Amino acid sequence: MSKKINLPEPIGFIFAFVLGLYLLFGSELTTLKCKRLQLNQKVTCEVTYFGLRGKRITEIIPGQLQGAKKMRIGHKRKSRYRVFLLTEYDEIPIQEAFSASSELVANQKVEQVNNFLNNPEQMSLKMLQHPNWFIVFWGIMFVI
Repeated sequence: MSKKINLPEPIGFIFAFVLGLYLLFGSELTTLKCKRLQLNQKVTCEVTYFGLRGKRITEIIPGQLQGAKKMRIGHKRKSRYRVFLLTEYDEIPIQEAFSASSELVANQKVEQVNNFLNNPEQMSLKMLQHPNWFIVFWGIMFVI
């Protein structure tokens, strides 16, 4: 009489692996750098996204940046907020969905960008948005 060995379903492993890759590839470090070369000059900005998909740079030409806004994602009780830069033609995220902030943090980031735009004596602005390390951890766990 031989023993039957029950192996786990490969579909579950494939699903976990794909989910882990999705979480890892969706997590990015985002850097916003804005500057004025001279007092009262129009602002130019660069948003850099760095992650497993590589490095992407979005440039905002002088005079195009109009402000920043927050957008709620999720349910009312478990809301998270993303921050977007507003230009004449586009809304550029400075936070991916996985690293969305609390309302307080999103408000601070929006205020920081808008204060920079409204203060012509401030010459530069730099903001850093780290990926959500909890999401990165689970992405690694699902892959391995």
